Amino acid sequence: MNIKQNIQDSGQEETRARIVASARELFRQFGYAKTAMQDIARTSGMSAANLYRFYESKLAIGCAVAVAERTTLLAVCDAAVATAGPRVSDRLIALFRANIDTVRRKMKRTPMLFELDLAVAREHQKLRRELLDLIETRIVAILAGEAGPGSLANAAVKVRSRMILLASAPFILPWMLANEPFGDPRAMVEPIVRALVAGLDDGQSIPAPAARSPA
Repeated sequence: MNIKQNIQDSGQEETRARIVASARELFRQFGYAKTAMQDIARTSGMSAANLYRFYESKLAIGCAVAVAERTTLLAVCDAAVATAGPRVSDRLIALFRANIDTVRRKMKRTPMLFELDLAVAREHQKLRRELLDLIETRIVAILAGEAGPGSLANAAVKVRSRMILLASAPFILPWMLANEPFGDPRAMVEPIVRALVAGLDDGQSIPAPAARSPA
């Protein structure tokens, strides 16, 4: 790729970032439903026709804003896990509580952005799946610890991580955090997580299955 192409690509990325930042502020103030493409174009300092060169629809811009918000959320979760205790249960509790606390702050401080998350999730199945995949990746990392790629423990880790993910939906999914169908999710995290990992090696790694002895 030549220098001219690099400069052009960099300029396009900067423009996209400016559009996303402008849209985020409009969504924060007025809400996703009440913000039009013309509003985003005007705030971004461009024509509506030019805006469509970068994003094909308001939903596409909403998804870009939601992804940026998700990146911030996951960074908070990762920081919480990094400073948690060494046990699997400690790290899982830190992960889920950080998610709950961050989403709750968002609901309180920037409710319109939280509504954006819900609206985009309803309309974009891929983003719903990506959130679960990203959380599951973190659960796998916590369970696997030092078990490297190809370890015999990895298959068991994957199964256990999926079980934990399914049981932890009330701590992860924004629409469940908004409605709290099972009560206060933050209070539920510790007893549920400790019960889930009770049968595991409550350390940083899960040992590989023992080899069978010859018959």
